[in-house]
Amino acid sequence: MYSINYDAARNRITVKIHEINKENVQNYIEEYSKVLESVKPGFTGLTDLSEGKLFSMDVAEQLSFLGELSVQKGLTKWAYYTGSAVSKLQMKRMFGEVVDSFEKLEDAEAFLQG
Repeated sequence: MYSINYDAARNRITVKIHEINKENVQNYIEEYSKVLESVKPGFTGLTDLSEGKLFSMDVAEQLSFLGELSVQKGLTKWAYYTGSAVSKLQMKRMFGEVVDSFEKLEDAEAFLQG
């Protein structure tokens, strides 16, 4: 229901989310935390929520600490793209100023390159 990949050459975590729910949220947190052990300071992140479902409130609460954990590991920029205004609001509420949202992958990539 999701995939997490780390590209060492670009020092970037890429996440594609279809659905994170109460059945798989702990697995996601464990996998993401394990990937964070590989990053170098100054890393960037990209999340594809274009086909994703909104998180329930309890799942959003469980995930919200990952933004701060990422900053502690050296995150500089994180972009996500989605066509959903509600999803954008949810990400902003969960991760605050750490993330920027875009409607197109190209715009998110351009932001991360800049």
